[in-house]
Amino acid sequence: MDADFIKQMPKVELHLHIEGTMEPSLFIDLAKRNNVLDDMQHQTVASLSRAYQFTDLQSFLDLYYQGSNVLLVERDFYDLTMAYLKR
Repeated sequence: MDADFIKQMPKVELHLHIEGTMEPSLFIDLAKRNNVLDDMQHQTVASLSRAYQFTDLQSFLDLYYQGSNVLLVERDFYDLTMAYLKR
């Protein structure tokens, strides 16, 4: 098989951590809804979007763990899952 054929083949995501799919706008919405926005380093979508320009694994993990702190109730996980599935 040639490389172009393989590049054109459809791909599938076999595994993910749903928390890692959270977009900045949902992150802020959930933080507001759960009254934890004041505890967040980034309090606007613009600031958080800039932080999403990861420079290394640690910068990703720092935001990943902060994102985990806004997921507090079942509805949060539902909203996160639905946002991912709609993309």
